[in-house]
Amino acid sequence: MPPIPHETELKLVLAPGEGAKVAATPPLAGAEARRARYSAIYFDTPTRELSRHGLGLRLRREGRHWRVTLKASGSTAAGLHQRPEWEYPVPGPVLDLSRFAGTPLAELPGAASLHERLAPTVTTEFRRTRWVLEPQPGARLEVALDEGRIVARGREHPLEELEIEVLDGPAAAAFDLAEALAAHLALRPEPASKLARGLELLDSPRPRPVHAAQEPVDEAPDAREAARRTAAACLAHAQANEAGVLDSPDIEFVHQLRVALRRLRSALRLFGPVLQPGEDGPFAEDLRWAAATLGRCRDWDVFVTETLPPLAAAHGDAAVARAVLARARARQRDARRAAREAIVSPRYGLAMIRLSRWVSAPAEPPEGAEPLKDFASRSLRKGARRVREGAGAFATLDAAGRHRLRILVKRQRYAVEFLGSLFRAQAVRRHVRALSRVQDALGLANDCANALAHVAELSPPPGFLEFARGWFAAREAAGIEAAARALAAAAKERRFWRRKPPAPQAPPAA
Repeated sequence: MPPIPHETELKLVLAPGEGAKVAATPPLAGAEARRARYSAIYFDTPTRELSRHGLGLRLRREGRHWRVTLKASGSTAAGLHQRPEWEYPVPGPVLDLSRFAGTPLAELPGAASLHERLAPTVTTEFRRTRWVLEPQPGARLEVALDEGRIVARGREHPLEELEIEVLDGPAAAAFDLAEALAAHLALRPEPASKLARGLELLDSPRPRPVHAAQEPVDEAPDAREAARRTAAACLAHAQANEAGVLDSPDIEFVHQLRVALRRLRSALRLFGPVLQPGEDGPFAEDLRWAAATLGRCRDWDVFVTETLPPLAAAHGDAAVARAVLARARARQRDARRAAREAIVSPRYGLAMIRLSRWVSAPAEPPEGAEPLKDFASRSLRKGARRVREGAGAFATLDAAGRHRLRILVKRQRYAVEFLGSLFRAQAVRRHVRALSRVQDALGLANDCANALAHVAELSPPPGFLEFARGWFAAREAAGIEAAARALAAAAKERRFWRRKPPAPQAPPAA
């Protein structure tokens, strides 16, 4: 049986207008380029039988030439797509499914009558500029700049992306080239194929915020592989919300992207003991910067939409409320602009490329690695002890101390979620709920301090500022009281992880 053909390519989405700069960017400047216009039609059944089985069927025209392509599901990590692909020339825009005998298409239920149920779903139209490079001995890459549009059900989405396909050599060569391009272009990895983006457009004219999905680690062979799987899930969460931050006024996109980066940084901290020193150095500081930028945007979003309206209503002076709200919205717009500029910046794009390289690289199993469940139990015990120590001193903590405790609780909650698939699901869910209640109550108290700082920054009349000080003090007190109750309840939760193994006893004296 002949080997199954595979393609390996790294997809990168460009910031608007960056496509015009690509040809002059090292190392493409001076390289021979070929240009052609493409149009493609993707097919599926009314019930999406192909996409439900991870298949994509396409007719594509380049000039006067047509090709039919079938792609199957494979490995897609962060933007690196590695999947089986079968492609044949055809005399025109006619599907001949007999060419795909012996492929997953022929194994679908009702495959014999599949041609009767197929219909166009998504189309693409774009101009492609293509370069073939040999950046190092044994490596040959095809770089394709695609500029055009994706169309589905009369809706369209602009297309401006780079694809780096590995024709020969290791996948690392694609990342090397992407890093070189990122030094001159605003780009970032794109995990979704053209077809996937078209199907999203087919289902809804507007993107929807994506929440975190838990990645099971119970089948990971060791903690290093669990770290990569967890980081990949956090990265996918982030990438699913990037376009919404750039294109949508919905503040939930900012919130979800911020949560994704926060979870990612917590995962790197959790698994730090099994990583090599400095292994996350190429992207750790840039993740912190991006999270801080999004955090400022999120703070102003919450202040404008949730905090300021009830404060202004309680104060009762409509003229003052309008003036303060106008200034707050201006700060919110500035924070949103800064967040969007960060997402399309070369700094963010380079960090995402380096992070994508890290999660895509195969993890080398260390010799004599600690069993994953032992690592998980030890990590959760350590985190629980820190939370318990903070809770014991809760009555004496000031605002800064309560904020630090909230961070510990948040990290412990994320650790339980990351490692929860190794333990009993019901116990894990109960523990997460208990920690979430503590985090929310501490968050209320912390948000009051931040909100008062925002009010002062807006230079309101002295009477409004004094009213806000008292209003937030009352809410902060309520949050502190709720946090004390939630901490007491969480302390009663049964520990579901393994107990600390007893210390080895010294042998008896002779």
